[in-house]
Amino acid sequence: MDEKILKDAQYRKGLSIAFFNATNAAIEMCKGLNIHEEATKKKIIEVRNWLLEEHKNYYASVIAQVGGNYDPKESIKKLQAVKSKEELHTIWLMFSADERQDNEIAKVAQEMKQKYEKA
Repeated sequence: MDEKILKDAQYRKGLSIAFFNATNAAIEMCKGLNIHEEATKKKIIEVRNWLLEEHKNYYASVIAQVGGNYDPKESIKKLQAVKSKEELHTIWLMFSADERQDNEIAKVAQEMKQKYEKA
């Protein structure tokens, strides 16, 4: 749970930094315009929002993929192929921390564990 809290805090910090960087960049890009005109303020907001959208796309395609070097479907197949609770435990320990934190994988692992506990 602490790792999720830390990741969420880091994500919010990154968004905050991106917001201020985008705002400052938008102001710089619109510097030649009269800053006191309403149209200039709208242009700054438009440019800032565009930069934030670019950041969102970059984050989703690059940053969020770091560490995600597993295929949840393959991990789930491994879990579903086990024949005993001991084998399930061994497979679980072989998973990376990211795999064990994946809600979809954890759900299947719990289902498999319950299956073998009832047997």
